[in-house]
Order: sequence, then structure tokens, then C-alpha cells
Amino acid sequence: MALTPAAAALLFTGCAGAQESGPSAVAAPFSDGGVAVSVRVESRDDGLRVLADLRPERDGFHVYSLTLPDGGIDGIGIPTRIRTDGALQPTGAATTAARERVVRPEGLDVRLPVYQEGRVTLELPVRRVEGSDRARVFLTYGACSESEGCLAPVRDHAVTLMLRPAGN
Repeated sequence: MALTPAAAALLFTGCAGAQESGPSAVAAPFSDGGVAVSVRVESRDDGLRVLADLRPERDGFHVYSLTLPDGGIDGIGIPTRIRTDGALQPTGAATTAARERVVRPEGLDVRLPVYQEGRVTLELPVRRVEGSDRARVFLTYGACSESEGCLAPVRDHAVTLMLRPAGN
């Protein structure tokens, strides 16, 4: 079922601690693996988007790139991934406007693709699945520094979003 931006804007409430603000819903933020994370759903002219902001909590750390291969490079690093199930299904690949760069952690003979220091916003295009009112967003990520090593990776951290019918 295709939704107009106005109808889609009425669909979302986040899990505990969520807030609605205009056309978006925001799930309660969390911190795991040294990275602060927030997840929201937005309705845009071209459809629904799940957006996830990832920000390393320590200076000098960088979130691994979406382009990092599964399994890392020589077994080092964990690729950043976002996926959904339930009431929101992906309609395309995740993207980000963040600039990619390469780090070489001290003491390791490997070059790892990461994003610039600071917040990285992942964007996943999605569609609403009829008959379902619950969606889960799963995030996999890690952060690394050239001088302080790499932080423990986070695999498939789940965030639940509850959807309500349009007009409610």
C-alpha cells in the first residue's frame, strides 16, 4: 500500500521514551559499544526512511563504513549495517552522506574504511507492510581509532517501533 507523506506522518510512535515531532517519530536513544545511537522514521516526498544517527562517544574514533566487507579486512573491523523486519520492509540499500576515509590502527598492518569523525546518519528507504503494527530496526556497527585501537563491536542491536493506523 502506497502512503501519502501526510498519511505516513501519522503512522509512527517509537518504543518507550519516543516522541513525535512533525512528520517523524524518534525511538529512545541508546549507547552501546562506545557509540551513541538514535533511530527515527521520516516521511519524505519520495517515501518513508529509517534514519539512524551513530556518534562515537570518544574523540578520535570513527564508525566503520558501509563498504567494509562482511568479515572485515583480515578479520579486523565490522561493517556498519542497518536492516528492518516486521511492519517496515526495505525498498533499497542503506546509504549515508558521510565522507569515507581510511584509518590504519596503530600496531596493525591493515587499512580500514571508516567515516569522518563525528555523527554518521544512515538512511534506509522502507515501505509499510499492511496488517502489521510493529517494526524492528537492527543495527550492526563498531568504531575504531588510529591511536587507541578499536571498540567492541555491536551486532544486531534491536530497536522496536510501534506503528498505528493512519488517522489515529
